[in-house]
Amino acid sequence: MRLYQPKAYLLLVLLASYPAVSVAANFTQCLQNVITCANDPSSLSCASLNISNATAFSLLRTSNGNPILTTDTATALSYHGCYNHCGKGEEPFSWTVFSQEFSQWLLPYLALLSQLPFGAPRRMDNLMSVILTLGSPTLAGYSLYLTLLNARWVNDKLFSGIDYPSSTVRLAVVRILSGLQQVPLRVHPGRSARFESLVVHPDNDNWWITLAEELDYSHTWSISSATSITWVVVAYLLTVADSLYSVADSIESSGQGTGSVWLWLLPIVIGWLVLSPKCDYDRVHDAYHRANRQVFVADSRDATAAPIHVTCNFGLTISSSPDWKLYGRNITSPDESRIPPVFNYARTLSWSRTVYVTSLFYRAAWRKSSHRIGVDGNRIPRNVRNDIPRESRLGNRDQVIDYCHPDHHRDEYPGINVLWPRGVVFNMIVASLMSLQLQWGTTIAAILAAWFTPTIGLGCRSLAYLIYGLLSTTVWALLLLSSVLGYHAHHMAEDLPTPDLESNEQHTSPASTTGNGFAFSGGAAIPLHRIPSPHVDEVGTPLDTDEPASITTIKYFHTGWRHAQTIARVSDWLRWIGKSLAIINAVGIIVNSVFQYSGIYDNCYCDSSVYNWGVSSAFNVISPMQSDIDLAQSAWIGALALGLTCSAFFVGSIYLIRDSLPS
Repeated sequence: MRLYQPKAYLLLVLLASYPAVSVAANFTQCLQNVITCANDPSSLSCASLNISNATAFSLLRTSNGNPILTTDTATALSYHGCYNHCGKGEEPFSWTVFSQEFSQWLLPYLALLSQLPFGAPRRMDNLMSVILTLGSPTLAGYSLYLTLLNARWVNDKLFSGIDYPSSTVRLAVVRILSGLQQVPLRVHPGRSARFESLVVHPDNDNWWITLAEELDYSHTWSISSATSITWVVVAYLLTVADSLYSVADSIESSGQGTGSVWLWLLPIVIGWLVLSPKCDYDRVHDAYHRANRQVFVADSRDATAAPIHVTCNFGLTISSSPDWKLYGRNITSPDESRIPPVFNYARTLSWSRTVYVTSLFYRAAWRKSSHRIGVDGNRIPRNVRNDIPRESRLGNRDQVIDYCHPDHHRDEYPGINVLWPRGVVFNMIVASLMSLQLQWGTTIAAILAAWFTPTIGLGCRSLAYLIYGLLSTTVWALLLLSSVLGYHAHHMAEDLPTPDLESNEQHTSPASTTGNGFAFSGGAAIPLHRIPSPHVDEVGTPLDTDEPASITTIKYFHTGWRHAQTIARVSDWLRWIGKSLAIINAVGIIVNSVFQYSGIYDNCYCDSSVYNWGVSSAFNVISPMQSDIDLAQSAWIGALALGLTCSAFFVGSIYLIRDSLPS
């Protein structure tokens, strides 16, 4: 026990000496002492400050930073005078002020985080979704608004005018495709006609309807969510009203800035509650597996034979690692398989491609049915006006594929590009603009509140808000660029021909040179995904395999593969950097709020707005005049109006666009 006594004594000495070396500053008393010294050279204030009367007079400033003419206008000290004669520390910590400001401004927002949509099977994914939301409100708003626009795009653009095979099934298809934006959705057309059978065969109508009904659950308004949102709104309004009523009493510790910089969280939570994303991993996959109990595939030869009931659905998959190991990993980045909707930024391009391809299949089938041509080639009876009769939708696999595959209707689809469907980039641009206006509307509101709080200018508080907005935007830009590069690299590798050293020139197949898909003019292709296996599937037909490519394609393959790998590595690095910055920014905004309430910023450097005025010209307004208080009050009101307007615009547009979504 004696071995630890010297360390214990040393600790006691350090604790006892801490107040002596870090004495809290009292700027109000210091300003009064300097004014007294300037007025009376013989006063004790000059002796205590160890300065002359002339020096004291030169240290005093007006609220605008100008040298004083008389001490009656002295409300501030120069930065050097404050630092050298008032102390290098902060104002004394007040637990009463801290607890009050923390509970009024920050605690309601922290409680509101619990209303964000999660649903991942791993806690780390849920935690990262919160960090990304806190670290980049721009990314959170982008994913939210893009989810909304994508759902409208499916309903109003892709499936507009399509009523195949019936209005009920069409609605189910639209609801499923719109609701599965939180999973790595893929379709797999091919010679086994699994996906084509989902589109054409009448026995699979029930699959679409069942899955749509199973997914029809809502994470929407509940008592807890309504209570949390009401608490935040009421607490915010009451706290703002109180702070505006007593500006002079809380001008330094007021949380006006932090209240505005966190205001984006309210429209984000409301937006997700309105959209009600399908992000419960267990419920989504259970619904998918239950619907898969009734999947059928057309017979390979006999058009009149009963369809084959299969135990697994490989025509449409929602997992990055399907049970069928031959598919392997088919995702562009790990974030694509993470179900919290903030990760929708990583899924948008792949999801859009899948949905667009699906719409092409349905539109091809709808065009034939509108011309009254059945799957078997016979005419659909004229007396049928609504739903297509069952017998007109039956056929063997070749007939089913020919009936709905867009590749067999090229003349009707000029300019098809499945990699970048029309409307996707527009949705991304609109979502970016909406998220940026929400981010910077609330951030600029916080900056304005801090900027016009004496001392006017860019100080520690306003700079912290500016950095938060810049890092948030940077995280969004990096992760968005990462998703684009990852998508490009994935499909660059996917479309490469598969080399076969044992093949020769006469074995070259046109299908092999266009990758694994049915090619359109202009280089676009509907993917079939490589399945290099000679085995047959459970319905007795060969699996889709790559035709052996010419040996002359080997060099092209390896060159293209290296390029794809390089782009994929860049995508990974951008994603890692973006997430690292998001973690820093999420921690930083919480720490910044705590610093604000605890008085860490109440020192000569931060209160003098040195970043704005420079070290030589900076000054610290200690005793603001009524005009300074009125200006700060006006700025706070303007900041409040700006933040609320941007938030209301974001939420209001969501409600307006929601009317065009499938019900």
